Amino acid sequence: MEEKSEVEERVLSAARQLFFDQGVARTPLRAIAAEANTSESGVLRFFRDKYDLAQAVMDLCWEGVNRHIAEALHESAKRADDPRVCLLEVVRTILHHSAIEQDSTRFLVSHFNYTLSGHSGKDVPMDNHHRLRPYQKYRATIDKLCADVVAHNPDLTQKSISQPGLCHLVLSLVYGVTGGWYLSEQDPIVHGPPLPIDDALAILHKVIYSDC
Repeated sequence: MEEKSEVEERVLSAARQLFFDQGVARTPLRAIAAEANTSESGVLRFFRDKYDLAQAVMDLCWEGVNRHIAEALHESAKRADDPRVCLLEVVRTILHHSAIEQDSTRFLVSHFNYTLSGHSGKDVPMDNHHRLRPYQKYRATIDKLCADVVAHNPDLTQKSISQPGLCHLVLSLVYGVTGGWYLSEQDPIVHGPPLPIDDALAILHKVIYSDC
């Protein structure tokens, strides 16, 4: 008899690919079960329903982002003792990871914003109480980096750049790039082109090095 972990891994892998290819709403549980070479009851041994499985896939996506952030922090800390360098490197890493893993990025952008408010569009309800931990780790890292940048650079405070303000700027720049890809795919005429990665990094550099 197969170990539960092996079946669960196959289910997650199958769900990830199907959700990326056709979205959560258009992926029936039976298709995930068939792709994972198990039964629907086999899927339900590990996940309450399709939406619980979608949250698990979302967690995996955020965990991938967090791994790259941890590597970027480690490398940038070895090169410089300046939190601005670390912040720029982390944002650069997030954006380049998003460009490489565009299926994962598209999935997060198209589903994650809805889950923050407890639902995901018309027919993808999701329970957030036991989820979002990988995202919270991501946010905590950004929050701390922004706090360190402001604390070590009093001139930013003199220019009315606070930790919350800097944090919101960083998140807006990240979404301007990643959300821009998704929105421009949906309707390029209405939404226009996404924010280029180099432009986002240049804006952040200008702000944290007090060039504005």
